[in-house]
Amino acid sequence: MRRRREGAPPGERRQTGSRHAGSGPNAAQGYIAPGPHAVRAFVESRPTAVRSVLINANLPHPDWLTRALPAEKIRSAHQDELERCCGGVVHQGLVALGAPPRMLDLPEFLDRAPALVLALDGLTDPRNVGALLRSAEALGVGGVLMTNDRAPELTPGLVKAAAGAVEHLPLVRVVNLSRALVDAKRRGFWVVGLDAEGDVDLEDSARLPDPPLILVIGAEGRGLRPLVQRHCDRLVRISMVGRTESLNAAVAGAIAIHVLASRLRPPS
Repeated sequence: MRRRREGAPPGERRQTGSRHAGSGPNAAQGYIAPGPHAVRAFVESRPTAVRSVLINANLPHPDWLTRALPAEKIRSAHQDELERCCGGVVHQGLVALGAPPRMLDLPEFLDRAPALVLALDGLTDPRNVGALLRSAEALGVGGVLMTNDRAPELTPGLVKAAAGAVEHLPLVRVVNLSRALVDAKRRGFWVVGLDAEGDVDLEDSARLPDPPLILVIGAEGRGLRPLVQRHCDRLVRISMVGRTESLNAAVAGAIAIHVLASRLRPPS
């Protein structure tokens, strides 16, 4: 997200904020969850989908792992095998292999009537997307819309950054995000786009629509695509008061999710 500036060139105006698992460089191994958080979420949420868990030969087997899986699915491995498996992603000595989470289709997801949904418009950096999924799940987002051709796979880097969120957060693949937003609006959703040039301050709750809401976050630099932007009922900005001129998509998105999600919680 860039600070709002008068007269900014078009290329500087946008604020930030299918491929499926198994089609990338680690396709032969399928879905790979590196690190204790990702592995624990995987084996406790979907134990039958786990093919095997590799653990550094120098580490003890944690109790939660031996409770969740039979012994034949847990195997000691040397550091170099773990490194090859994860393609350089930090794993902390623990990696799970198996089948990816099931992607939902849009009608099935909308039938669940989520109050707040996150939609990603062309955001492809795996670590940014993983961090956004982590924030979304932690703050109570009901699910995430991702396109087939402008969203990253569930790579080890994304799964690691999400820290288990991919196991708990409904993920929806759509062919065309603009069409999906139209379908959702017909079902009563309001669409809010995050944009540095938005005409509504994110903190101005009186000008924000009531739930159910879809928050759309665009790609770094380019921001929301024009057609997606036209389907937004509000374009909101994060007011920048410091001297730093930009926030990346993951940080800007987490701020926006927090503000919108807080409106859904009953007062204490």
